[in-house]
Amino acid sequence: MGFDAGLLHAYSLRVPAVAARVREEFADVLGTPMGRIGELAALCELLQSVARGEYADIAEALMGRAEVLTGRRPPVPPPR
Repeated sequence: MGFDAGLLHAYSLRVPAVAARVREEFADVLGTPMGRIGELAALCELLQSVARGEYADIAEALMGRAEVLTGRRPPVPPPR
């Protein structure tokens, strides 16, 4: 529970107004402990792709969101 909404939110980070709307629409999911875990799992999946050189356009936003949720900036190895 929360992974799909978290993944949608992560992809929407490209457009901050859309990301805010997604968070608003899915607050009942993303605002729960299970929703937070699902969102973190989605972020982890995308950050693994960032480490492989994908999603460079939202890498910073993904790391920023992960930091908001965990209080720590995730380490991401340089692209290969």
